[in-house]
Amino acid sequence: MKKFIGLWFWGILLFAISSCSEDEEPAFVPEEEEEILITGESGATVVNTKDIVLGVSEDDVVFEMTSTILTTSGRVTETTLNCCAMAGINFTDNGGMLAMDTLNTVEDVVLINRGTITIHTKDLVERYKDQIQTPDDPERPYTYLRLIAMFVGTNSTIINEGVINVYFDHDPSVTSTIYVIGMNGGGNSSMINNGEIHFYGNGSVATRLRGMATFGNSISAFNNGVMTAELDICEDARMITTGGTKSNVINDGTMQMRLPGYILCMTRYEDSNLINNGVVDLTMVDLPEGYTAVGNAENPVVCAMYDPLSGGRTQMPSLVNRGRISIAIEGSERSNSVSQGYGMYCDLMGAGGEDLQVNVINDGSIEVSQSGPVDFRMAEAGFITRPAVREAACCIKLGRWNTTLRDFSQTRDLFYGQGVNMDFGGGELLLKKGEDYVDGTSYSVAPEALLYNGGKTMFRYEYSGYENFDIKAADESNVNLTWDKENNQVSLSDK
Repeated sequence: MKKFIGLWFWGILLFAISSCSEDEEPAFVPEEEEEILITGESGATVVNTKDIVLGVSEDDVVFEMTSTILTTSGRVTETTLNCCAMAGINFTDNGGMLAMDTLNTVEDVVLINRGTITIHTKDLVERYKDQIQTPDDPERPYTYLRLIAMFVGTNSTIINEGVINVYFDHDPSVTSTIYVIGMNGGGNSSMINNGEIHFYGNGSVATRLRGMATFGNSISAFNNGVMTAELDICEDARMITTGGTKSNVINDGTMQMRLPGYILCMTRYEDSNLINNGVVDLTMVDLPEGYTAVGNAENPVVCAMYDPLSGGRTQMPSLVNRGRISIAIEGSERSNSVSQGYGMYCDLMGAGGEDLQVNVINDGSIEVSQSGPVDFRMAEAGFITRPAVREAACCIKLGRWNTTLRDFSQTRDLFYGQGVNMDFGGGELLLKKGEDYVDGTSYSVAPEALLYNGGKTMFRYEYSGYENFDIKAADESNVNLTWDKENNQVSLSDK
């Protein structure tokens, strides 16, 4: 059943107030199982301790929302059909259809989930499929169907201490965009996952998912728990994505994804911190036979940390990995040959992006691997300039970088450049022995070996500061590093 908390135009007051002092904000808790908890009161605290099931009842609160999103073509305004399990939002009547009331916004809301929120897409997709746009019918009223487990406006907080389970169980032949978000916050808000968020199911070619998402500024998005996604079919999947500036995106937990498509685990689009202290384990797989990729999935990417570079950005906090990142592509004869995978991915999208310098730091570990008959483009970090701005180059400042010593000139999987200008000056390469390394074996550490020129003559390839670049053993107390600087060769051996 649905539960509206607060006084709305229904003229009905339905809420339960937990014990609190007179000075505290009211905390609303569910009275029954399967209640949808939505408040229209600013300053409210809403706590779920039971089970909420979204998508199986005609009582689900479905409403219109007009919003602005960031695409590769810039910011786009769209009208969508939405449904929430927990939310801070007011509605207005738009010709018999509920719509988000943008003149009566709800702020300073705290949503806490200590129970289980379950989302099913099947019934809602079937109910509204004729109103959602498709490639063959773009004149339908709604760009896509979006289901959100926890939604708040500005100056608010979302905390998940329980479980959010999402099941993409709709008809996989659906071509409309079906979009599910675990936590969605407005500007100057915090989103914190201390529990579990899971995405399962078949999906469809235009399925999109987000663990946490926002386009607001001054956002804190922290994962201290577990976030997973395992789908058969998907277009675009991201665990934490932010479109605003001056935000913090930090993973201290575990994020695992196994699916096809466009997989960007952690992203920033403006001047925000992007830090991984935990575990990121990503695997790209093929679409099932008989399905054709659409949208972003036509150019498949899998990466842990994504940083698109374009004009309008100013300060550039470092991209920092202190945890463990594993990137894999499981290929087959049907794989898209342009698929690519990186631990960190700097994507020069538009004019002005070449004026930004990104400092990249890997104090943890990044591993990339692939299987199958296709040779995919993969590296611990990729610096890619798009063909539309091929006269420009990603401007990269190399900080500390931990990795295993190997034949970089042959593996081509440390740094991949397609239109790149890298400053090695002041940077450090900290080397350790891999499982197959034979003590004393020398490999090239020339700049051309470390930074592979994937753009050949079609894109810029520049570097500087190599004379001020340092190479050390990661474990200097137990391992000797021998550096033949004249021939740019390095070897490791036990002390």
